[in-house]
This record gives sequence, structure tokens and C-alpha cells, in this order.
Amino acid sequence: MGSLFRSEDMVRLRLYFDRAAAHDTVDELGALGVVQFRDLNAGKTSFTRAFSGDVKACEEMQRRLRYLVAQVGATPGMLLPDLHAAADTPNGGGAGIRMDELNAHLTSLERQLLDMNAHDDALGTQYNALVEARYVLEKGATFFRDAPRVTASAYGTVGVGGGGAEGSPFGGGDGGGDGDAAEQSRLEAGGSGSGAGDGGSSFVPTGTSSMLSFFSGVIARDRLAPFERVLFRATRGNCFTRFADVPVALVDPATGESVEKAVYMIFFSGSELRAKVSKIIAAFGANGYDFPEDPDQQVAMYEDTRNRLRDLEAVLDTTVATRREMLTDVAYQLPSWADAVRREKAVYHALNSLNYDTSSKLFIADVWCPADSVDDVRGALARGRRRSSAQVPSVVEERPFGSVTPPTYFRLNKFTAVFHGLVESYAVAAYHEVNPAPFAVVLFPFLFAVMFGDVAHGSLMALFALGIILREKKMVRSKLNEFMQTCYDGRYMLLLMGLFSIYTGFIYNEAFAVPMDIFGSRWRYTHASEMACGIDNCDVPGLVRPPLAPYPLGFDPVWKGSETGLIYFNSYKMKLSIVLGVSQMLLGICLSYVNGRFFRNKVDVLYVFIPQLLFMGCLFGYLVLLILIKWATNWEAPACLADPNCVPPDLKSVLINMFMAPGVVPAAGQLYRGQAFVQAVLLAIAVIAVPWMLFPKPFLLKREAERKQRAQYRPLNDEENASAPLVGSSSGGGDAGGHDKASVALSGSNSLADDRDEHGGDGEHAFDFSEVFVQQMIHTIEFVLGAVSNTASYLRLWALSLAHAELSDVFLEKLLFLPMESGSVILCIVGFFMWVSLTLGVLMFMESLSAFLHALRLMWVEFQNKFYALGHGDAVKFEPFSFALLKEAEAEAAA
Repeated sequence: MGSLFRSEDMVRLRLYFDRAAAHDTVDELGALGVVQFRDLNAGKTSFTRAFSGDVKACEEMQRRLRYLVAQVGATPGMLLPDLHAAADTPNGGGAGIRMDELNAHLTSLERQLLDMNAHDDALGTQYNALVEARYVLEKGATFFRDAPRVTASAYGTVGVGGGGAEGSPFGGGDGGGDGDAAEQSRLEAGGSGSGAGDGGSSFVPTGTSSMLSFFSGVIARDRLAPFERVLFRATRGNCFTRFADVPVALVDPATGESVEKAVYMIFFSGSELRAKVSKIIAAFGANGYDFPEDPDQQVAMYEDTRNRLRDLEAVLDTTVATRREMLTDVAYQLPSWADAVRREKAVYHALNSLNYDTSSKLFIADVWCPADSVDDVRGALARGRRRSSAQVPSVVEERPFGSVTPPTYFRLNKFTAVFHGLVESYAVAAYHEVNPAPFAVVLFPFLFAVMFGDVAHGSLMALFALGIILREKKMVRSKLNEFMQTCYDGRYMLLLMGLFSIYTGFIYNEAFAVPMDIFGSRWRYTHASEMACGIDNCDVPGLVRPPLAPYPLGFDPVWKGSETGLIYFNSYKMKLSIVLGVSQMLLGICLSYVNGRFFRNKVDVLYVFIPQLLFMGCLFGYLVLLILIKWATNWEAPACLADPNCVPPDLKSVLINMFMAPGVVPAAGQLYRGQAFVQAVLLAIAVIAVPWMLFPKPFLLKREAERKQRAQYRPLNDEENASAPLVGSSSGGGDAGGHDKASVALSGSNSLADDRDEHGGDGEHAFDFSEVFVQQMIHTIEFVLGAVSNTASYLRLWALSLAHAELSDVFLEKLLFLPMESGSVILCIVGFFMWVSLTLGVLMFMESLSAFLHALRLMWVEFQNKFYALGHGDAVKFEPFSFALLKEAEAEAAA
């Protein structure tokens, strides 16, 4: 019977298979994806189950796989592998992979990468230290070269000389640029000698002989300002600091982030300041490096640093190449490994929910399965037995439901899935309960279109959805942002919403708030009257007669520009909202009868459905009838014009007088003969329906509960019956004696979990009359009050429809027509782009979202609560054990 209207027929199966075939059998069932395992070990914790160690091993392998993926992603130039990609092998990624070998291989790869990373971190730290030391030597030489030279004369006076010439950090002297060039050439050639003379122009070293001591090193640039400030305060200004930025950012091996750094030199005098400055440097995490005072040592250290950097760069290049080669091979196999581990973990999770019969050495599984898939389950068990070469045949046994509620399962496609998901967001349907999804396919887009009706706006939405549908094969393989993913998931719903909006737009006769005069207006203006008359009924223009043949489709375009157009649209849309709302709620009540008849629940049919239908029909169904009569009456007929009491009545007053003055109808409110008597009868029926809905059901349920309780007691015939076992033993007490092991298990475990619900209870609850009566009273009050509030809630259709039309009209007049009247080309261009922006941003996005949410509320609250999910959360969704669904769920979680 499976369809979208009712859930699939489910069967409860008991599966028996040998221990040797357990793993392969469950693997085949997971590949099939049509069974849901019931947990037969609900009383055990996850740590005490038989295969908890295997699950932990799989989780550890998944951790290693995530580590490998992270390493591949952290390698520049390598694409991150998709662990949820389809496996290359026909039966999935885990078809030919042994888990023990894979676990050992993953462990080896992790160990190698950990060693490589540790080695890379050490090399990176060493490389950064050498780079920093090189810049300390360069910048330090620059500091001393640019400093003023202080010399002592023979007479004790002091003269100040100029700083070193510009050029190499290690060059200087009176020789100017020639000396700098010579020294730079000597430095690059690896020379260590130094020229000296009393006044020659050879290399003049940047000697540091001074009475001041200094520290040199490198510090992070973002700590530079507080570092200098703390130094100044701690030394009270008795230190001299020089800083220079390192021109290249260094990568921190620990975090992988680039860090901007600067070279510092701190000059001070005295041991006390030395201790303070040393502590401050350590506190700020600055790196200290030696800066030799001897010029020859500076040159030698600089050359040694450069040589070590070259060697280290070669080692790093080799390490990176080796790492990339290994990760390239790993990245290609990661999806198949991940699929194999995912399947293996799912298999062990399923095995943990099975029961093991120690006497027959068989695993026992209790599963739910669609009725039309039982043969597929038998085939999966046979394939699992052949794969494992087990000797004991696997057995499938159908079991009664007992007190356990079957899960709800619908077969969906990509079109119906979005509407079913909309319904299930409210609640899960009970087993074989009427599903609102088929009605939502039509009702939801139509309610949306009533609020969003516009031919042009609906066309834009339909074209947008159609574009997504045509490109869905490309979009399903690409990673979309949140907005586009939502649009992609609801593409068919968007298409229907757009098409229905086009239809209601033709009814409203609007396209971007412009009326469409397709068939020609049936009204015309004359000089005889300010009001128009019908083109085929305008013999006497002053009488303002309506046209005899109305506009063929929707509203006449003349109403859009008339002064009474807003009043006309307001009256029509308000009445249309009431008609649509009451009709939909009556449909929901009728569907509750379909549920009651299917489940053979006479109490709900006689004492819930009938009084609800009478109450809603006699009050608000009657209001809809009055609206239709008012619409169908020709108030311009000669007989009506001759009668002074033949005027269109105010229906709100008629409905109020129906309660305030039963049996009395004013002459101005008369719509048909006998109206007063009919209204009095309808009001009496509505009043009687309230206690009819409240009292009978609790007392009938109480009587039924007492009858069941009396039927449970049976006298014991003799002492033998008293000592007979009540339930079978799952361990099988006797010898098999030549019988098949599966037969022993069948006879010994028939009662296993038959009378327990999913949580281990017996599925029966003691009847509490007070609780049932209070619940029925709340339900009655909620329905009576909800009949009024829900009907008023449908007026949102009227309100949002008018708001959408008025916003479209305002944008059109103020941003297009007004600039056109001014005659300014610039204003026309600016107004056009503003109109496009506001149309797309406000009307197409914000207004559509608002209409979507209001339509959703009408479907959930006003329609579905009349018949759907009234079991207060007793329904269970069918969640099959499926490797494909598991992969999809993990892919969605990863996204």
C-alpha cells in the first residue's frame, strides 16, 4: 500500500545467522539499505558491548585518516581529498581492504608523518634562527656604521667624526664607496682578513669597543612598542635602543603563521641594568643572538651563517619533495580507505545491537523492513553466508508487531522529498497516518501565490528555479554557499511557487504592479458621470450600470487606476482569504475522518470528527456560504433595484447577530428566505457539538480500559499450570539432538523483545481517567477557540497580498514614473537601477521570504493540527541501516 498518502507497509523480521557469517551478513544488509536494527542490548552501555573494542579501533583509524587529510591540505599545491567521494570499486571502497592491514598501514603512515613533522619543525626552527642571526649581523653592522665616531686627541679633548659610509653593513672608513665595494667583494669571496692603516682607505671594521654593553636579537614586531616602553620605565631611560624591521616574514613552525619581526639592539652600562634588561628580553619571548665585537669575527660569522642557510635550504627542499611524493600517493587512496573504515564501524555498531545465543552459536537480529523488500533481505543473508563460507544456513522469520509501534517510511524522489521534509519539520507521521505532503504539493505553493501574486515576479522566481533545475547535475558536485544550497534543495518548490504566482498574478491582473489589458477593458468613462459604465450596458451613462459580459480572466484592468480600486481589492481579498481558510480547515477535519476510518477508531469518528465538522461547518462554513451567496447575487437586477431592502449586507454584522440575537435577521441583512430559522438551528448544533466533543470520549475510553483489565485475569486450572514457564528461554535449555541450530534458536527465542518497546518497557501504560479527561478538555477548548483564531489567521493572506501590491505600486510610481515625468535622463537611469535593486531585494527576496513563512505557518498550525501528529510524539521515523545514507549524512555534517 506504500504511497506518499500513507507510509509503506512494514514487517518485523527475526534474522538468525552464524557467528562466522555475522560480519559479512551485516555488511550486505548495510549495502542493501532496507532494514532498521532494533537494539536488543538497550540495557548495556556502549563500553560493555561485545564489539566496543572494534568500534574504538575504527574510530582510531578515522582519527588517523583525518590527520592524513589535514596533512594533505596543509601541503601547498595539493588538493584536499574528498572523503565522501564515490568509491572506485563496484561494491564500495571497502570491498577488498583488510582492516588489520589498513590499520597497520595507517599507523605506519602516521608515525612517518609525525617524524617528518618533528624533523620539519626542527629544521624550520633552525632555519628561522639562522635567518634571524643573519639579519642581526646585517642590521647590527648598519647600526654601528651609521653611529657617530668618537675619537680622543692627544690633548684629552674629544672630537666627533662622521659615521661610516653607505654600502655594505660590514664596510666603512674614509675610503668611501671604493672601500665598501672592496669589503663586500671580500665578504662574498669568503675572505677573513682586514686591512688597517693609520689613514688608509682600505676596510675599516665596525668595531664595537666601548664602555657600554649591549644585547642584540629579534623580537616580534607587534610586541615592539610595549617592549620599548617597559625597557624605558625599568631602566629609567638609562638605555639606548635601536630597532630595524626584518624585511621578510618568518613562518612559525609551531603555528604555521607568518610573523613579522624586528632586530633590536639595547645599549646599557652596569651589571644591574644587564640583569634587568635580560629579564625583560626573556619575558617578551625575544630571541637573543651574539654580535661579535671583533670585525673579523663578524665577517666569519656572517659567512658561516650564509653557508649554513644554503645547506639547510637544500635539506628542506629534499624533505618537502619526499613529503609531497608520499602524500600524493596517500591522497589518491584516502577516499577508499575512509569508505572502508566507515562501513566497518557501521557494521560493528550494528553487531553491538544484536543478541548472541550461546547455546546455538547464532546471532539474532530484530529488524524492521518494508514488506516489499523481504525477498531482498533473504538474498542479502544468502550472499553474506556465501562470502563467509559459513556452514549454518541463515534464517528469516516474520514476527508480529506486539506492542511495538512500527516506524514510518515513505519512498520519496527529488520532487516529493522537499515537500515531505517541510511536513516532517513539524512532526513525523505515525505509522499509516495520512501524510499531508501530497496536499502540501498544491496547497503550500498556492497559499504562497495568494500573497505573492504577480505575473512578472512569479516569472522571475520560476525562471530562477528552472535555471537551477537545468544545472542541478553540475551544482550537485560543487560546494554551494548556504543561500544557494537552500535554493538548490527547494528548487522544485520554488518552481511551483513561481508558477502559482503567475496564475494568481493573472487573476489579480498585475505585472510589476502594471495592469495587463489583454482582452480589453469592459468599462468606459463618459461625460455624463464621473463613474464608468459597462461598454455593453451604457445606454444611460448616468445610471452607471456594470458590464453584462465581465472581463474574461481576473480583474478588469480599469480597477487598478480607479479611486475605488483599493476598496474593491480589499473587499475581494478579505473574503477570498476566509473562503480559502475555512475550506482548508474543513479539509483537515475530513482527513481526520480518513484516519479514524482506516484505524477503525469509532470513538474518534463519532465523538471527535463529527462534532468538529458540525461546529466548524455550522459557524464558519455557513459564513463561507453567505460569502458565495453574496457574490452570486445580482444586486443590479431590476427586481432588486425596486426593493429598498435589497442591498448587499455586511456579513460581519450578520455573523455577530447570529450569536447576539438568534432567530432574528434584520431586513438589511436578509440574503435568502428562512435565514433566521436556519441560523438558529446552526447555532444550536454548534453549541451541542461542544459537550459532544468533550464528555463521551473519556468515559468510553475508561469503560474500554476496565474491560481489558478484567480480561487480563484468568484463574489457574491446576498446580501444574502455575509452575509452567511464562516465557521461552533465549539460551535454549535442551540438546539439539540432530536438529538444525537455527531451529533450536527459533524455538528458544521467539519471545525475545516481543513485548518490549524500543526503551525496554512493556509498551502498555496504566489508564488514568483524570489525565484523559483533562487532555480531552484541553483539546476541546483549543479547537473551539482555534476555530475563531485560525479563521482570523487566514486574513494574513489578504494583508500580505495587499502589502505586496502596494509596495510594487509605490516602487513603480516613485522610482520609474516620477523620474520619467521630470524628463531628466540621469534621474531616469538612477531611478531604473534603484527600482531594479528594490524589486529584487525587497519584493523578490524579503517579501517572498515573508510570504513563505506565513504560508508555512498556515500549513502547520491551521491545517495539519486538525488531523496530523495527534499522537503526541509516539511516531518513529524509519532509519535504515544504509552505507549510502551514512555517507550522505557525514557529507552534510562536513559541509
